[in-house]
Amino acid sequence: MKQQDSFFQKRIKPIIQHKVFTLVCLYIAMVLIFTVWAALRGTSFLKVAIFRNILNSLVVSSFLTMGAGCLLIAGHLDLSQAAIGAFGSMVLASAIKGWGLPWFLGVIIALALCAVFGALNALLVSKLHFPSFIGTLAMASMVKGLMYLFSSLGNNGIASNINFVDKTVTFIGTGAVGGIPVGVIIMLIFFIIYGLIISKSTFGMKVTLMGGSPVAATLAGINANTIMLILFINSAVMGGVAGIFNAARLSQGALNALTTNQFTGLTAAILGGISFGGGVGGMGGAFVGLLILNTFQIGMGIVGVNPFWVNVFSGLLLLIALSFDFLAQQRQKRSLAH
Repeated sequence: MKQQDSFFQKRIKPIIQHKVFTLVCLYIAMVLIFTVWAALRGTSFLKVAIFRNILNSLVVSSFLTMGAGCLLIAGHLDLSQAAIGAFGSMVLASAIKGWGLPWFLGVIIALALCAVFGALNALLVSKLHFPSFIGTLAMASMVKGLMYLFSSLGNNGIASNINFVDKTVTFIGTGAVGGIPVGVIIMLIFFIIYGLIISKSTFGMKVTLMGGSPVAATLAGINANTIMLILFINSAVMGGVAGIFNAARLSQGALNALTTNQFTGLTAAILGGISFGGGVGGMGGAFVGLLILNTFQIGMGIVGVNPFWVNVFSGLLLLIALSFDFLAQQRQKRSLAH
């Protein structure tokens, strides 16, 4: 009996108490509700094709979630991701169609420019001491302005969309391997890599410590400016990757690309247990949070709920997640005070 109790305490109890376990249970409950609801409406929710579509719908937002999640763990915010990602999509489309470059050079140029914007974000926050909310919001506005200027080059006016044709890029965006979309395979590989970096590496430990206790991080000799530079560049590049996948799916770069994904990455990260105040969370929870969001949206569509109400309920999910996060932070402050 003692051995069984010991096994439960060491192996089972930590899993049950983990935030991801709670999220998985919530997700299973959501799937069951939609399955019954859809059956009552004379349709079906529990299908392989639907869940493949759900996973496929995560791809673009997933890269935003990874970039935003890493920054949130460090205690910072990036509101320029979507704008930078849209700029990256326009650069890729222009490189293929207007400049006649091979697709991989277009990707490299697009991501390099995105990285520059990320470095500028880090400069605003670490050197000029702007709050990350203000600095990245200003950067979003500047990037949008540059994107409009960029789209007007060689045109009589602003080109809201730049269409292109490239078989490789289209395959990356819409192709499949063994019935599994290429984007889903790449997304899962990235989530595993980022999850291991945050949870297992020394760098991930430094990021978490920075967000949880900046003073302790400084006393430990952690170079906060260098880590912030890496994280802001990473966030911008992940925005660029999201923009490239969006362009690959539509075969066009667009000024309004990722507009609907503006806060999806942040919402999924916070819903997945990454604290808005930093120092808590990981990529596993962020992935499940993203899965919950997209399943909720697609499920509501299948059962015939008005899409405007879907937006309202999605906002409520974020509000609830932020409320729980705020309460957890307050409890932590009270426990530290005592």
